[in-house]
Amino acid sequence: MTSAVGYLSCLAAIDLSGLLAYNTLIVAAGTAAVGCAAGVVGSLSVLRKRALVGDAAAHVTLVGVATAFALTGRRDLPTLLAGGFAAALAGLLVLVVMRRYTRTRDDAATAIVLSVGFGGGIALVAGMTARGIPGSAGLENFLLGHTAALTARDAGVLAGVSLATVVVVMLFLKEATLVAFDRSFAAAAGWPVAVVDYLLVVLVAVMVVVGLPAAGAVLVTALVVIPPVAARQWTDRLGTMLVLAGVIGLVSAVTGVAISAVVPRLATGPVIVLVAAAIFAISVLFTRWRSPREAA
Repeated sequence: MTSAVGYLSCLAAIDLSGLLAYNTLIVAAGTAAVGCAAGVVGSLSVLRKRALVGDAAAHVTLVGVATAFALTGRRDLPTLLAGGFAAALAGLLVLVVMRRYTRTRDDAATAIVLSVGFGGGIALVAGMTARGIPGSAGLENFLLGHTAALTARDAGVLAGVSLATVVVVMLFLKEATLVAFDRSFAAAAGWPVAVVDYLLVVLVAVMVVVGLPAAGAVLVTALVVIPPVAARQWTDRLGTMLVLAGVIGLVSAVTGVAISAVVPRLATGPVIVLVAAAIFAISVLFTRWRSPREAA
């Protein structure tokens, strides 16, 4: 009886009018662009086996966000994301140096950069909040995203950066594809393998940073990884995979925003990730029963 009452009270709390609220539409537009671009960029990252690189970059961004605020005193999104991007690049540089010039294995190097970067970010944010530095309250929202604070200008910035990232992927798709599938042949053929590899890493860092408002530093990697992995279940063709991953990322973002808009006090970022995970699970279950000839 108690569970039935609780269920009915949850249904009563749902407010469908929130779907058409101005702020909801703004958030949906910005996160949809981020989700789509993250799926496209993430496809190349997953094929290149660089998924954990994005996770390391994501956990370092909090250091950059806190540092940008400390240096400028500004809380506008472009400034904080610029700081996050600088920190992500610095973290990736440390990762490359550790891999190349030390005896540290790739997985261990990634774990070190991830944990130290995240610990540093938490320490900075908590320290500024504890000392009562004006304007520092709320920076911890970058842990799980803060879509409710997005303005139309912020959504435009996210959409613009996401579009530019997709354009770069399309311009260098041939080179990125060759490096992802056969690095040795690409190097033997005279292709700038290292340049293409670093460009891909930078694009992943960009998507991780612009995804911070949507999913936060803890969960943003899921936007770059889950849609491509779900799309991979349906096809063996790169072009089809890029399109499917972009669509899955977009649908996950919009659906997550819609659910959090109608259910009170439900964080948007985690819901977006759960929707993407559900799509992945459905993809695995459905494609498991298809014959190889039915694959696209």
